[in-house]
Amino acid sequence: MAQWPIPPDLHSRIEGGPLCPFHDHSLGSRDGRIPRYDDSHACVRCVSALTEGRLTLDVHKIHRKYRRRFLEFWSFVDIGEPDECWNWQGNKHSKSNSTYFAIPRHWGAARQYSAPRVAFWFTWGDIGRLPIKPICGNNHCCNPLHWRARGVPHYHLNRHMGKIDLEFSTTKLQHETQLFLEATKEKDFKRFEKIQKANKLWIDFRMSSDKPVMLDDLIRSALMEESPFGRELD
Repeated sequence: MAQWPIPPDLHSRIEGGPLCPFHDHSLGSRDGRIPRYDDSHACVRCVSALTEGRLTLDVHKIHRKYRRRFLEFWSFVDIGEPDECWNWQGNKHSKSNSTYFAIPRHWGAARQYSAPRVAFWFTWGDIGRLPIKPICGNNHCCNPLHWRARGVPHYHLNRHMGKIDLEFSTTKLQHETQLFLEATKEKDFKRFEKIQKANKLWIDFRMSSDKPVMLDDLIRSALMEESPFGRELD
């Protein structure tokens, strides 16, 4: 998919737009609108946070309107160490093998966007249509540290502390997505079945594992399902 072309006068005008996925950026809004740039539709406060190198993986900082989608999205990401690629385990287009996650946005008719873009929105901030590029070369990676937005500078202040914070946040997020899947299965089974359709093997393994899922574990589980005896193959 072609990326949005950056205009020469990028972010020169501000208008009112829908609330931001980050709760703090919507505080003080009495009419349900916040400052957004009229070209990229990015949240003004998110662009400021991105420029200063601030990112978060905390569901409690997400607006309640987006929290369920936040947890559902991260349920499909193989979250690893800060220096590793976090591969997408959810939906992919059959022809192009490109990733996608269903989430409508206010600036167009599109109902789904690439997984790395959604990961960027939910960590660095709502940058709207600004183009993004990987520094790892992996277009399926959802590690926010492996992506940069074009058109705005990234200043990583105290990168070492940022990685320590990210290590803590990933462990916490893995636990929260586990609880989300369990609660959804119990209280909204139809939605849980819909989530499973994207990658049943991955979701079932996430539900039964209390540690990060390894590729070898997934292969072993798949072989067990294919075996007529329901056990590991030698």
